[in-house]
Amino acid sequence: MQILIFEWLTGGGLWIDGVSLHCGAAIRLQGKRMLQAIAHDFLIAGVEVVLPIDERVVVDFPETDGLTVFPITDRMDLQTSLVRLAKEVDRILLIAPETGGRLLNCVQWLESSREKFVSPAEEFVSITSSKRASFEFLEAEGFHGVSRGMEFIDFWKGPLDNLEFPVVLKPTDGVGGEGLRLINNYVELEQLEHPRSGVGYWLEPFYQGLPVSVSVICHGDEFTFLPATEQVFDGEPFGEFVGSRFPISKDLECRARRLAEKTIRLLPPTQGYVGLDMVLGPQADQLIEINPRLTMSYLKLRNVCSFNLAMRMLDTDV
Repeated sequence: MQILIFEWLTGGGLWIDGVSLHCGAAIRLQGKRMLQAIAHDFLIAGVEVVLPIDERVVVDFPETDGLTVFPITDRMDLQTSLVRLAKEVDRILLIAPETGGRLLNCVQWLESSREKFVSPAEEFVSITSSKRASFEFLEAEGFHGVSRGMEFIDFWKGPLDNLEFPVVLKPTDGVGGEGLRLINNYVELEQLEHPRSGVGYWLEPFYQGLPVSVSVICHGDEFTFLPATEQVFDGEPFGEFVGSRFPISKDLECRARRLAEKTIRLLPPTQGYVGLDMVLGPQADQLIEINPRLTMSYLKLRNVCSFNLAMRMLDTDV
């Protein structure tokens, strides 16, 4: 079996973004670490791996038995290359930021090969890539009490009444700590600079509690719920992701599992790895976002689970 794994930040997406390797170095390192880890886990199970890799970082992915590296250069059309490679392999796994529709674009490029996907396909990605779309979908399915969302441009049409501070402002399609702002009062809200045109923003209460992630491997209506992990950041209340802490207390584990199960069963059926971020608070637990892709929690979970997570995505226990 041969699997194509494409990760946007190391696989050539930066050529499309038009930025240098020095932009967003922290998140690019996260992408590289995830890609190296999951490629390794497929390889040790005997699955051949095909990696499109930006030629500028190809040295980080030396070819070994079972691994084929396909350099992506500034002269190549990434979309055309992916479509061609997708036709030649048995399975496909896509990892990309939701920001700017990057992940959704990748999924749509390979729509003709969707039956090979090991990661979520278009319907699931289109809903969960946007915080607004995902929470509106969940509310329509009977999941009440989710965060309040709005478009940032509304701030300039008139005052927002009855806000309970502090609140958190974030891009509706942001990843990690990208663009997060803690707003403590109306003065800070009014002093915000107008964002670039066309960017939707999400406004929600600031939830006190433990930041936790629950990862789920999906196969239609069958799920493997992985152990909950605490998310650790280098700042308070926000910052760069540092790593995952495991284990958490049994009580918190049970609460996280309940919220994760309630959420994933309301969403459209899908396949592959999905990450659910939440805050477990003193009074209530709050879903924060849904990640329709591999997340950094994978790096911890692959070491604490008794089975090969990559092969579980193929519905194969090794």
